[in-house]
Amino acid sequence: MLDRQNLWDDNITWSIKMDINAVRVGEKWLPFRQGGARLFFSVHSVFNRVVNVSTDRELLSVTASNVGGSSSFLSLAGSKVDFGVAAGERCILCEGRMSIANHTINFMETPPWKGPITKNYRHKVRKENISAFKAVLDRKAAPGSAWRIVNGASESRFGGLGAIRRLREDPSLAEKLIGLGLGLTPAGDDMLVGYLAMANHTYEDTGFTDILHGVVSDSLGKTVDISAQILKNALDCDYHGYVQGCIRDLCEGGQEDIYISTASLLNIGATSGSDIACGMYFGMFAA
Repeated sequence: MLDRQNLWDDNITWSIKMDINAVRVGEKWLPFRQGGARLFFSVHSVFNRVVNVSTDRELLSVTASNVGGSSSFLSLAGSKVDFGVAAGERCILCEGRMSIANHTINFMETPPWKGPITKNYRHKVRKENISAFKAVLDRKAAPGSAWRIVNGASESRFGGLGAIRRLREDPSLAEKLIGLGLGLTPAGDDMLVGYLAMANHTYEDTGFTDILHGVVSDSLGKTVDISAQILKNALDCDYHGYVQGCIRDLCEGGQEDIYISTASLLNIGATSGSDIACGMYFGMFAA
């Protein structure tokens, strides 16, 4: 899916007009601190707070610090990233520096992100925290999000998102959810990320989880690149830090913790956070 451009070009020199020191680096960026070879990649997509880069293995992201943390994020101070680049433009990585447009990002000494969650919480989701989680969704979920569609009374052309309710009985429905909905990351994909987070860390029935993983893995080609990468990460128990915070608080925290962590999750994208939370909520009842 992702192609490496030419790895060597001795005629290319670094154009350093503005140096930026990254404030946090995900572990997927750490290999680029090593070795002296220049690696030439391309910009995949550009948004106000995120620039995605296509490497030979996966999508990595340069993000504003207010987006939160992830293993694939290289975070910069501030509320947006603005390099004046467009999709398809080239960037260079070498020895802990990334050259993009007229900027050079230095992450050689940048402290690492805390890393993916590793703890299992089998049957430890607190019932009172489920109620608190739902209460935040009821009040704060974005208009037009999966939560509003699945729980709404009106008809919607994305009514098929309701399949998330029946996923425990028929994991093959995950195939129908992938790519379903609007947005940069379709709502069905985001819901599956949340559902997978609960399945991976709270289910005793690993047989069901294995089947669900297989269906999702086989269907990644049916959605957009960004969603496919996020789903692939979720299959590896690798999620955004806000998702991790909700998992921990649902199992170990109090209701005030739930309010804070859930509100943070809902701030991801226009509807993505609400869609992920929707998947998490229905995943809580399938253990």
